[in-house]
Amino acid sequence: MLAVAGFVGIEAPRTWAGPPPLRAVYFVPADREPLSDFSNRLDRVMTEVQQFYRREMEAAGHGPRTFELERDAGGKLMIHLVRGREPMRAYGRSDSAKVKQEVGDALRARGWNPDRETIVIFQVLLAWENGRAVEIGPYCGSGNHRSGTAWVYDDERLDPRYLASKEPGGFYAGRPCSLGEFNTHYIGGVAHELGHAFGLPHDCERESERARRGRSLMGGGNHTYGQELRGEGPGTFLSDASALQLLHTRPFAGDLPDSELSPTCEWAALDVMWESNRLILTGQVVAHPPVYGIVALNDSTANPNDYDAVGWIGAVSTQGAFRIEIAELRPGPYQLRLLACHANGAKSRWAVEYKVYDDGSPDLTPFRVWRLLRECTAAWSRRDGATVQRLAREARERWPDLTKFHRALDHMLALLNAPLPRVLDDWPDDVPHIPLSRTVWERASTGWGPPLRDHVRLEGDASCLLQVGGEWFDEGLYAHAPSVNLWRLDGRWSRLRASYGLQDGHFGSTVFVVRCDRQERFRSPVIRDGFLRSLEVDVRGVRELELITENGGDGSQSDWAVWIAPRLIR
Repeated sequence: MLAVAGFVGIEAPRTWAGPPPLRAVYFVPADREPLSDFSNRLDRVMTEVQQFYRREMEAAGHGPRTFELERDAGGKLMIHLVRGREPMRAYGRSDSAKVKQEVGDALRARGWNPDRETIVIFQVLLAWENGRAVEIGPYCGSGNHRSGTAWVYDDERLDPRYLASKEPGGFYAGRPCSLGEFNTHYIGGVAHELGHAFGLPHDCERESERARRGRSLMGGGNHTYGQELRGEGPGTFLSDASALQLLHTRPFAGDLPDSELSPTCEWAALDVMWESNRLILTGQVVAHPPVYGIVALNDSTANPNDYDAVGWIGAVSTQGAFRIEIAELRPGPYQLRLLACHANGAKSRWAVEYKVYDDGSPDLTPFRVWRLLRECTAAWSRRDGATVQRLAREARERWPDLTKFHRALDHMLALLNAPLPRVLDDWPDDVPHIPLSRTVWERASTGWGPPLRDHVRLEGDASCLLQVGGEWFDEGLYAHAPSVNLWRLDGRWSRLRASYGLQDGHFGSTVFVVRCDRQERFRSPVIRDGFLRSLEVDVRGVRELELITENGGDGSQSDWAVWIAPRLIR
């Protein structure tokens, strides 16, 4: 083993009695060298972030819990050097999987399994050009309760000793800034992306918290971290919703019983009330492993990202009963996501779309419709078409204006009577476009269950319907990563059109790829949010078409990718 001022090379694997320590990796592209004093600076950075989590977990009422750091016999942070195979400019903002692959190969050669580790990769991928900092490589994080990865930058200015500094010398978001602000953004970024590596979704602070506590780390808190040291604001805190989710993650709690078990969770007796300007949800979860807490993320869908999802929490009794009160509602459309936190660290999810009227009161109909949808899904799973038809008729009588809901139930009924898929050659020449989900593929596989047409795998109380961004779709492919669907086109088509995204209620990280004759024609960035995107690819002369999904570099748990309405155009 090489160990110099906290820098290490090859080391034999260790067995850890408590929570396994986070591993720090230093990724240096082929045309760069490690930056000056990086081992001491990054020791200070990681110690600062470790102390932040300890302080904030205690403030949330969970005691001084935090993640462990891998240190040598002298107490220095151990940093594992990985030399990149390519120059700096070969690693773009969407190349997290590429960096992770090279890091993973190096760690496997040293006897470790990177898919079972929580890793922070400090990359020498921030360039300075004429006094401007240019972000070259990926800056993101993704993971679950067992393992994950954060991709961040190193820089010679990166040092928590500068957090209080108002001296010039930094650069961020297109403008010069102080050294303190530079470290606010990039040390805050380390803490934020580590949160994603621990499996945390975005969540925003409540309005009532903002003036007193500042910004939530998993909202915009990566841009306010430490600013109180300069008298520029209240800074950053860890929300109650984030703290609750961390309690049973592997970096905070160690290897728990059944940690590899996929949980089951039934949302029973769910009821909703509007009382004292609060949306009150009560219910019971029947779950294995047991659930110790519920997080509710109330996300305005008028905003095309989830950074403004406000978190609320509720305890769960030994019988599984819970109550959550959600306040600070403002007019507009919302998605409410409930996360059931299981004792093994895993989470089960449920989501509903609703709106808040101009007077601040919510429309409770979607919550009550969910009960009927649940009954319909259960009948569909039994292939009980008569019950599905009866429930669809009842829905029209009770809620005649909910046309989107009616279409969803009609599609469920249609799935029970779906015709067999047709081979491409059987479609008439005068049909201008055809749905790939209703054609015969040459080969198909998914990472979780069988490949499916026009619906998704049924799991727990979730619907079987394709759903992204709160919208149901009657045409598409279930493609949990890693997946591939292959068709032989024989050069007869001109374009491929499709949309793609993550199935609602799942917070994985997935890359969508289109290959034509084994040549890549399209690659998405890593998709982690719940928004639908679209693509169009020229397939003239193409003989073999593949729609592929890959995990986002952190394992494939919850990577419920879906292709929506993929179609071939003549």
